[in-house]
Amino acid sequence: MKIVAWNVRGAGKRGAGKESCAMTIKDLKKAYAIDVFAILEPRISVPRALIIAQSLGFSHHHIIDATGFSLGVGGGGGGGGGGIWLLWNGNSVSLHVVAHSSQFITALVTSRNKRWLLTVVYANPYPMIREALWKYFDDLALVSSLWLVLGDFNDIASADEKCGGNLNHGGKSFVDWIDRNHLVDLGFFGAQFTWCNKRNVESIIWKRLDRGLCTINWRLLYPEAHLMHLPRVNADHCPILVSLESNHRLDKGNVPFRFQAMWMSHIEFSTFIADCWNSGTGHAVQKSA
Repeated sequence: MKIVAWNVRGAGKRGAGKESCAMTIKDLKKAYAIDVFAILEPRISVPRALIIAQSLGFSHHHIIDATGFSLGVGGGGGGGGGGIWLLWNGNSVSLHVVAHSSQFITALVTSRNKRWLLTVVYANPYPMIREALWKYFDDLALVSSLWLVLGDFNDIASADEKCGGNLNHGGKSFVDWIDRNHLVDLGFFGAQFTWCNKRNVESIIWKRLDRGLCTINWRLLYPEAHLMHLPRVNADHCPILVSLESNHRLDKGNVPFRFQAMWMSHIEFSTFIADCWNSGTGHAVQKSA
């Protein structure tokens, strides 16, 4: 199973740009055999959203439009935002949308007799609105131990996830949310950053705003799952592709940490862990770096 999330702001605009984005989505679907495709911040309202979504070659869709109205499977809606489209092929995956707002869509996925929650995210650019999303996700993490969340989080977790502009270490609320819910970063291979402001060379800024996070149990369910940063075309974000099965060689510099039970049998294991932990500073992510 393969899932793509792509912030392709303005994908629904008329003209050459829109045609290029739609063609790129179709090409990605064909090249990578995509089962689920999340389009983030397309900035287009109904009914044109339906026309474009139906032209992309997927059998099902659920749309949160740019003004917060919901179409397709499910009901209700969010309040404002750039929109989220969730597209999938019903012949390869069973997907049922269970919750949504202007910042996310959550669905129950059934694939090969396995059931888990998938959340695609377009986090609001404004920190206060975005932080409310993290609090909502705390409750979601409590009800599901099998959860994958991916998309544009509009935040970074550490200073090395940004290049250019003013130096900062990312949003503390974002990192705290990851820590308190014990989420695992899927890592990545490909380009280091997923977003670029596309300004002139003197003021260019790069960030890793797009990522995949999961619960520990989801990671154990899919130990070979991996995430790839695809080439950035027709947008300031690159698409991110999550494959649940391994069919390539991972970038060893970005392979997720995996605990080996045999380590616990070593006579000095407890002492080694205690010494390493006590010598570190900062939050859990910084200590484990």
